[in-house]
Amino acid sequence: MARRYLRKKWKKVLPAVTWTFTVAPFVVYAPSAAAFFPPLWPISPPVVVVPPLASPPVVVEPPVVPPVVVDPPIVPPVVVEPPINPPSSNTIPEPATVISGLVGLAALAGYRLSRRQARIRHASLEMSENVELPRHNGS
Repeated sequence: MARRYLRKKWKKVLPAVTWTFTVAPFVVYAPSAAAFFPPLWPISPPVVVVPPLASPPVVVEPPVVPPVVVDPPIVPPVVVEPPINPPSSNTIPEPATVISGLVGLAALAGYRLSRRQARIRHASLEMSENVELPRHNGS
């Protein structure tokens, strides 16, 4: 009886809760969308023209004297041979390379182990039944 009462109660409460959780974030975060969608003016806003307070000042530039150009003497470039560095002695591989190699070796070992177990199972069936089974041409 109480269960049926609770079920009826939840049927009334659930739509209100759903509506609240849907509308509340929209109402809370809607003002931030106003930056993308500014409000529309019902009529055009008034246009205000501000006259300039004073006329701009007149700037008189002094005459420009061309600079004196003196060609510098031509000096041949200095050639410096770079020093010969020995090859780097840092031969430590990156950790990802080591992990990749180990994963590859583990995969190869698993494949070889499964092939070996299949070969042993094949031989034991052949011996127990004395039946000729097709042979694999495997390594």
